[in-house]
Order: sequence, then structure tokens, then C-alpha cells
Amino acid sequence: MPRSKTPVLIWSTAARADLIRLRQFIEPYNPEAARNAAQTLKNAANLILQHSGIGKRLEGRQDRELFIPFGRRGYIIRYRIEENAIIVQKIWHGLEDRTRSSD
Repeated sequence: MPRSKTPVLIWSTAARADLIRLRQFIEPYNPEAARNAAQTLKNAANLILQHSGIGKRLEGRQDRELFIPFGRRGYIIRYRIEENAIIVQKIWHGLEDRTRSSD
């Protein structure tokens, strides 16, 4: 019986930019918190890689979202599952205004 191929984690260009943007937002106020937030998000992405169904599936879409607690609020990671990949699409803070977002 063939073994299933382990999926790979792929960060979209938008998700990488989000990670940088979120870290740079916190950095001037608290460099340690900025590093911790970025590491927490990277760890969450690796958790998704191990347990791809952990996030909430969005109605009418194949995308999933996972809430990542951090501080008083937290972050949301949007991702999709493909045959042999988990693709991190976007990341945002829970307090960000997403009403103007195109996704």
C-alpha cells in the first residue's frame, strides 16, 4: 500500500507580506512582542500543516480560517488545502477592518 505524500506548507506572497506588516506594526512599541507574534503565527501555520482540518471552513468556499489567540485578541490565518500542500493565503489581526478587503 503506497504511503501518502506529506503536504508542504506554502506561504503566498500576500501572507508573507501580512506577516511582515503585522510584525512591523508592533515592533516600534514592543520588539519582543513583535518577535513573539511572528513566531506564534509561524507555529500556527505548522500546526495547520499537521492538522489541516483544524480551521473553520468558510461557507461556500474551500478556504478555512483559524483563529490564533495572542494577547487580548488574536490573529486569523486564512488557508486552503490542496492535494499535497497547505497554502497560507492571508493573515490579519482580529481588530483589523476587513470590510474593505477584496477576499
